Amino acid sequence: MAAAIIRGAGLEEYYVRREQYAPRPWAGGEAVRAWSAVPVDGQPDGSCEARLVVDGLRCASCVWVVERVLERTPGVLGAHVSYATGRTLLRWDPATTSLDGLAHRISALGYHPRALGEEAKPDRELIVKLGLAAFASANVMTYYEGLYAGWWYGIAPEYAALFRWASLVLMTPVALWCASPFFTGAWTGLRHRVLHMDLPIALAIAVLYLHGLWATLAARDAYLDSLGMLVTLLLAGRFLEARGRRRAAEAA
Repeated sequence: MAAAIIRGAGLEEYYVRREQYAPRPWAGGEAVRAWSAVPVDGQPDGSCEARLVVDGLRCASCVWVVERVLERTPGVLGAHVSYATGRTLLRWDPATTSLDGLAHRISALGYHPRALGEEAKPDRELIVKLGLAAFASANVMTYYEGLYAGWWYGIAPEYAALFRWASLVLMTPVALWCASPFFTGAWTGLRHRVLHMDLPIALAIAVLYLHGLWATLAARDAYLDSLGMLVTLLLAGRFLEARGRRRAAEAA
């Protein structure tokens, strides 16, 4: 649906401009909202103007495509979106379109419009990835306590192998799925010849996992607990950053 809207508006350049993937639209569409309760200012020329907030903006190309899609929607006279806060100013002809229709159009692109003052919803996917990484890391650390203790007090080879393979099984989804935002960001940056922090992070995660895989096969210490804590702390940092950004936007 989002691709059809972008293509229909002649905005295919968005796929070249974007630096991160936009959020996936919910198949069921946005829940019914009381957009009629949002304050709308009437203008002398008969048009209407309203302010709302758009969540889910990942990069400047998100702002670009939202503004251009709205501007090319029949009846829209103006649209301005702030990347820093997500605050959006809309002006439209009430005889042609409505705030409800414009909000639905934004939702169809994968972003989440809400009224000013309405509490922002956290990124559920990020929370799930953080929870899985933290759960797996906590378990792997307990396995490695046994392995590290085995350096001093000895450990049966079969138990050492069990702990190593169990750690590898738990760390595989952490490295391949929980850490996917860093790999996506690094690949997008390389495609656009832009180097940023996601690249060294992705390299570190890849090296740690590949070393852990090799060490497990070779019956050596893999240090997969370090991989788990790295991903967990990085995701926790992103979660705190996103929460702080939402609070700053609300305060603004």
